[in-house]
Amino acid sequence: MDQEEGNQALPTSLPIRLLEMLRERDISDEEITTALANDALHLLAVDQMLGPPRKRLSIRDVSEETGVDQASIRRLWRALGFADVADEEKTFSSIDVQAITSLSSLMRTSTTDFDVAIQLSRVIGSSMARIAAAEIVASNSLKGVGLGSKDFTTVDLADRFTQYSASVLPAVPELLIYAWIRHFHAAGRRAMVALDNGVRDVSERILAIGFIDLVGFTVLSQQLTTQELGAVVSRFEELSADAVSRRGGRVVKMIGDEVMYVTEGPEEAVEIGLELKQEYAKDKLLSEVRGGVAYGSVLAREGDFYGPVVNLASRIVSIANPGSILVSDGIQKALSGKSKHRLVPLRPRYLKDLGSVQLWVVNPSD
Repeated sequence: MDQEEGNQALPTSLPIRLLEMLRERDISDEEITTALANDALHLLAVDQMLGPPRKRLSIRDVSEETGVDQASIRRLWRALGFADVADEEKTFSSIDVQAITSLSSLMRTSTTDFDVAIQLSRVIGSSMARIAAAEIVASNSLKGVGLGSKDFTTVDLADRFTQYSASVLPAVPELLIYAWIRHFHAAGRRAMVALDNGVRDVSERILAIGFIDLVGFTVLSQQLTTQELGAVVSRFEELSADAVSRRGGRVVKMIGDEVMYVTEGPEEAVEIGLELKQEYAKDKLLSEVRGGVAYGSVLAREGDFYGPVVNLASRIVSIANPGSILVSDGIQKALSGKSKHRLVPLRPRYLKDLGSVQLWVVNPSD
């Protein structure tokens, strides 16, 4: 079908900007016509990000083009967080070929190097999945446009999504690269300083681990609308990220109504807990919080932290009273005579799998 015939086959009501964007992505008029007939133009608008559907490849095709065996491709694909595909399923596109070609030299080297690539792929895949999901949920182009409404059709959705993706695709990769370079630099500096201080393995560090928990979140979530709950979660994340970053810490992850963070020193970790306690107490959207902080040797792996110290901090926050910040004996010993805050001992508590532990409640200085 030539272009003139294709133009005649398409309805005149189709938005010109949508049609032009799809054609710029090499989507044929025949593919557009088929999508319209199936009331699936909105799905075609999403698929165009990977190029024309008619040019999709199977995993066998990708293997032949890149010279990388299917088993390695499947392993990388799963590590990035994608479901298995059948041998002949046309799922892949030119961007997959480009990525695998770039990684092919690493895939053909030692098993250890490839295992490192897989490990990094898991971290990257998980992070990118969260970023992409957040991007879609936050997008104004998809809010309030349910197909149950008479005001919106699949063509409207296609138009909105195509415009939105065209605006964010050029900018977001630059932001991701910038953020990665900055964080890579910061991580490199931390590692070098740790090695200067006698650390023998940068994956095993002496760090402070903190958990801040939003009290009564389950009950609160049952009393709020979805939009109100979203505002609470957003506010919680914003306050947590700001307080942690401001004092040189790092948010490891948000776990529903809980934030896990890490700092190089115990005083910073305590300060973060106290600041968040104060901020949440005066915030109308949020209930009280409670915190647990521990200090000691932890294992760093895939951007997360593991070990008894992490387990202890997690257990401490679960028994803390609303509005209180509890710390481990390790924090108290590290801060003895050095902190401006008062650490008041509590009676030893028995924690499951950890035994009897001495805990301290932090009272901020006046």
